[in-house]
Amino acid sequence: MRTMNTHPQLDNQPLRLTEEERQDPYIVLEDFFSNFHLKDMREVLWDWLVAAMSSESCQYNTGFARSNLVFVYEKLELLIEAAHGIHKRRKKKQKWINRKRKAKE
Repeated sequence: MRTMNTHPQLDNQPLRLTEEERQDPYIVLEDFFSNFHLKDMREVLWDWLVAAMSSESCQYNTGFARSNLVFVYEKLELLIEAAHGIHKRRKKKQKWINRKRKAKE
């Protein structure tokens, strides 16, 4: 059962990020992709989608609700892939910076 938000003023605000994470959201990407590989996340998202759509007694019992769920799934997958790309670029850039620093020493 879904819990209703009792703080509507926070609807478009991060709720779980620490102040440090708000200042540097790359911390969250680093943590996320240190714990999950892109392949793992695709599998988890797919398992959630299949479980939600195949259950007889779920809130996705109309065609509209199921199509909306698929839409959200596709957008989440795109978001995760984009975040993964950002994460990989940042790590590559950081390695390059570290090599330049070591070469100067």
